[in-house]
Amino acid sequence: MTVPDLAVVKDQISSLQSLPIPEHADSFEEIHNQLNEALTQVEGL
Repeated sequence: MTVPDLAVVKDQISSLQSLPIPEHADSFEEIHNQLNEALTQVEGL
């Protein structure tokens, strides 16, 4: 597995406000999963 590019994740977070509200939940879930994966890689779990 590769560590997600955190700069890309930050851009995704920044762009949330431009998305329609119904798309926020899916975007939050995707961002959460990417951050979770990055943390797992850093911690070596």
